[in-house]
Amino acid sequence: MNKRGLGGWTWFWIILFFIIITSMITHSYYRHAIYRDMYYDDYPEYYTCDCDSNQYNCDDFKTQAEAQECFEACGGLSNDIHYLDGDNDGKACESLP
Repeated sequence: MNKRGLGGWTWFWIILFFIIITSMITHSYYRHAIYRDMYYDDYPEYYTCDCDSNQYNCDDFKTQAEAQECFEACGGLSNDIHYLDGDNDGKACESLP
């Protein structure tokens, strides 16, 4: 490193690294949403809710039954990872039809 700080190529590689990482994270998030929208209506029996992290809220589901299925698949009250049951009564997204 010289007295001027980091060289031009160093900044280039740092910025490129962050662009690549950001695009990978964004792509992963949107790929999941697109997959869900494309295939759930045609093949609901094959859809499984991702229970690894908080990824859904009630707006992501069309009906209360669909939200309930995801809620129960992830463990119900014992593991409400998506916070779909606001009042802890065992019923997810009660405001949905």
